[in-house]
Order: sequence, then C-alpha cells, then structure tokens
Amino acid sequence: MKKLMDLNKETANRLWVQQFGKKQKAMDFSGREIAKAAYNDRNSNYGWNVDHILPLSRGGKTADHNLICCHILTNDEKADKFPCFKANAKEFEIQKRQNHYEIVARTADKKEEEDKVVNFLDVAQGLECWKQCKSYSGQVFVGYIKIRVEVSNEFNQLLVRYEKFLFELFGTESIFVEDTGYSNSYMHSLQHNRAYIFTVIAGNVSTKDNTENLLSDCVALNTYSDYFISNTEFEGIQIVCGMKCYDNCFEMSLNCKKDILEKQIQFSAPLAIDELVKINTSAEKELKDIFPQSGFYPYNFKFTKLKKNLDKLI
Repeated sequence: MKKLMDLNKETANRLWVQQFGKKQKAMDFSGREIAKAAYNDRNSNYGWNVDHILPLSRGGKTADHNLICCHILTNDEKADKFPCFKANAKEFEIQKRQNHYEIVARTADKKEEEDKVVNFLDVAQGLECWKQCKSYSGQVFVGYIKIRVEVSNEFNQLLVRYEKFLFELFGTESIFVEDTGYSNSYMHSLQHNRAYIFTVIAGNVSTKDNTENLLSDCVALNTYSDYFISNTEFEGIQIVCGMKCYDNCFEMSLNCKKDILEKQIQFSAPLAIDELVKINTSAEKELKDIFPQSGFYPYNFKFTKLKKNLDKLI
C-alpha cells in the first residue's frame, strides 16, 4: 500500500521550491505575500501553509498535483468550498484539467455577464436579448438524484433540514419531495415509519467533468448517510444517481417531468448509478465486472477520511 504523504514542514518546503524556486518571498494565487521562513506562523503577516486544491471532503488527494502553497488567510477563506470561493476579496473557481484540478480566477467580464439584468422596457435591450436566444441543437444531458428516506413517525422538520442539506450539497433549488406513505418495514413492526422520495434535478451536465462532480457529490451524501441514520430519526437512506439524454432543450423541458420526476425507481442499494453515469465517470473502471440490477449498478462508495471523521461522532 502506498504511504500517504505527511504535510509537515519538510514537505511544505519541498512544495515551496517546486512552486516558487529559490524565492524567499512570493505571492500566493490570491495576491497575498508569503515568506518561506513563515511557514504555519499565524502571528506573521506572511504566514502560509499548504492547501488541498480539490478538498479532501470532495475526494481530493494529498499529492503534489493537488497541493498549493498559500497564505494562511487565503487557506482559511477557501476552506472546503467547491467549486467557487472568494479569497482576498477575489472570486475563484476550481476546475478540472485532464487528471488534476486547478484554481482559476473568475474574470470580471464573466461575473458582469452573469449579473447583467435585461430591462425589457428598453426596446434595444429586449431585442438584443431576443437575438441572443438562439436555439441549441446539441444533445442535453440532465443529471438527477433520487433519494429514498425512511423516517420514524412524523418528523417534518427533519425532512426540511435534509432538503436544505441537499440544496447546499448539490447547489440547486430544483428539489421535489413525494410522500410514498408507510414503508414495507412498518408492516412487520410497531414503528410508524414513512418513506419519502427526494428528487434532485442537477441540471445540464454537459461534460464528463460535470458528471464526475455529480457522482462525487452523491458519494459524499452516501458517506454522511450513516451519521444521519445513527444520530437522527432516519431509519434508512438509499440514493440513485442517473442521467437522461435529450436531443435539445425544448425536448428536455417537455419531457423532464415525466422522465425524471414521475419515474419510479427500484431502490436496492445504499448508492446506485445508471449506465450513463457509469460510462462517463471513473466508475467505468471500478464497475468493470459488475452487472446492473434493474438498470442500475450498486456503487456503495464512501470517502474514507470523511467516513472516519464521521464515525468518531457516531
């Protein structure tokens, strides 16, 4: 087994040389000045340490390609935020590049474009908006997650709390809940368990990187499930991660409700994925000799370090 790298001073200094050469002072990616001699010194204006570009909580590795020297304040501001975060009053985004992740500054032009509001009472702005509304003929891939939760008795506040957790994790307000009534397990016990289905529409997952991030979020949710079951009134949590392909956005808008929201899923594992997610992520290799069950592949993976830390609280 490969030994994990220790993030000690020796490792930090080696990374400094890799990134800054012989310089004794340098600027981190956010524009803060750091000094080689001030490693891990919070009392210094130039204190720095080593940050994981892709957070450990997102499956990031403690390896040279995923480590960056930065000011302690920068590291504190970035924390485990993904994919976007602010540091030194600037906006950044973590993007995948082939087999590694990089921190990329979000340009003012891009932010300005995102924040622009069209005044439709101004004919020039209204018609300019119309000109930009061109049809897109490429295929549209919509990611979705269906989660079956079983709750003892009636715990509406717990379900609201869980919905907010899903919103923060997947970054979407397109979350729908269905009450399926008493669960099968209730028939054989005195517990008043009810089952609910949460459907999360993750939106257009246009690249394999987007799909990998979607699967990563589902693995994170699966890792938290044991903690939720042990520390709350959840009696069981099962997750299905899938994708639906459409010829265009119009077809997607027309059929998404029927194909995803109303689609009945047979839950058979703590976490399962469909064929499209499998072939567009690292799961393709991990499930090489595994056959699907009712169209879905069991994928009960968990983030090791996150699970270990959660287990301490169970």
